[in-house]
Amino acid sequence: MLTFAPANPKHTITVFTDVDCPYCKQFHKQITAYNAAGIRVNYVLFPLDIHPGAEKKAQAVWCAADRNAAYTAAMSGQDPGDKTCSNNPIAETKALSVSIGIDATPTVLAEDGTHVNGGVVMNPEQLSAELDRLAAKAAGKSVATAK
Repeated sequence: MLTFAPANPKHTITVFTDVDCPYCKQFHKQITAYNAAGIRVNYVLFPLDIHPGAEKKAQAVWCAADRNAAYTAAMSGQDPGDKTCSNNPIAETKALSVSIGIDATPTVLAEDGTHVNGGVVMNPEQLSAELDRLAAKAAGKSVATAK
C-alpha cells in the first residue's frame, strides 16, 4: 500500500485506486485536506483492464524511489515512466482485490472493511463524519454483542 497520513490519524481508509481513473484523480487532489481532517489514506494499486497501460503505470509507481511522489505525479497527469522491480506486487494485489469482491475504482473501505458508499465524492469533513458514524455504529454493535 501507499500511505498518506497525518501525524495522529483519527481514521484510516483503504482506497483501491487506478492511476488512470478520473475519480481517483479527483480524490487524490484533496489528499492534503483528507490528512488535515485526520484521515490516513492507504492506497492499493488496482489497475483496471479497461485502462490500457494502467498496470505498467502502477508498476512504475510502485518501483519508484519515492512511491508517494510518483503516485502524486501520476495522478496529476505525469507519465510515471516504465521502471520495473522484482518486488512488484501489482498482479498479486489485483488478484487479491478481485477475490474479495473489489471490481471498480475508487473503492473506499473503512478500517473495519465496511464499504464507504460515496466516500470518494465526499469532501474531507463529510468523509470524516461518515467514518465517525461507522465507528460509533461498530462500537455499538460490539457493546450490544458483549451484553
